[in-house]
Amino acid sequence: MPAASIDRAVPRRLLVLGGPSTPDERVLVALTTPVIGQFDPAFTAIMDEVMQLARAVLLTRNAGCFPISALPSAGIEALLNTLLQDGDRVRILGSPAFKDAVADITVRCGGTPAESGPLTVAPHVDPDTGEAWPLADLARECHQHDSLLLVDATHSLGGRELRTDDWQLDAVVAGVDYCIGAPSGMTLVTYAEAVQAVMQRRSTPPRTSYLDLLQLQAYWSPERLNHHTAPTSLVYGLHAALSLLIEEGLEARWARHTQVTQALRAGLTGLGLQPRGDGPLLLAQVPDAAARRQQLLADHGISVRASLDGIWRIALLGADAQPHLVRQLLAALRDVLS
Repeated sequence: MPAASIDRAVPRRLLVLGGPSTPDERVLVALTTPVIGQFDPAFTAIMDEVMQLARAVLLTRNAGCFPISALPSAGIEALLNTLLQDGDRVRILGSPAFKDAVADITVRCGGTPAESGPLTVAPHVDPDTGEAWPLADLARECHQHDSLLLVDATHSLGGRELRTDDWQLDAVVAGVDYCIGAPSGMTLVTYAEAVQAVMQRRSTPPRTSYLDLLQLQAYWSPERLNHHTAPTSLVYGLHAALSLLIEEGLEARWARHTQVTQALRAGLTGLGLQPRGDGPLLLAQVPDAAARRQQLLADHGISVRASLDGIWRIALLGADAQPHLVRQLLAALRDVLS
């Protein structure tokens, strides 16, 4: 019997989408590790190591720190699902698109978007503007008004400085397939004791079971609550990606992304594109954006994301944040824009 395989060649692409990024080859190799039972001692040891590595990357000592088996928006949803009771107010900061997305989740979880409230949600790097929020200052302002700060760090964790404990961030979520460089499908979540206390005080169970952090933290604890079956191979890949990040060093990873962003910004400016954003995500208005995006993919094998209004989101993240890939991208853009 012939071996099962995908029946067509899958091309290799340079991903300049602003996420996901291309995993390091060593991460892809980790995905081929044999699949074993979710509560096999060999696998639970890997789960424990993933939590330790995640704490090191997030710079936190929080007991609540683990991945959930879902994409980045589910990180915020898990927090709101577990924290909110009917009518609770949530202040949402960020671009209109970010605020609309979080407001929708808030309402579905029984909360009410408001100008103030006991919970504040903000992005670290806004996905729609590229703007980086001053989180340490924002956390101080929130705490002065008795509001917990929940941060979406999907576009920044591993790519720019983020210090959960030092900046007194009450909760942080981040997709693992951006600057961290793991395969898509999981999201890191961490939260402080103050958040844990609010979860424990709720008078009714969270609305949905799958994104109930009280159950998920029990699954990732020595209790091993049989809440779901983790995507075993994705946990292997996340373990490898976090290990590579720690091996490189957080500050070295931040510096590499900063250097690549600066080179990319200079190159895009030289092409007349006037990029904006604080990095690692940049945005630029491109004429005939849809057609040129298709040409970039067809002629150069480079994937970029274009919005309906002609804005490209451009970033080289994780293993793709390399000077030679900046040069490759700019040469391709020069050809396409000519």
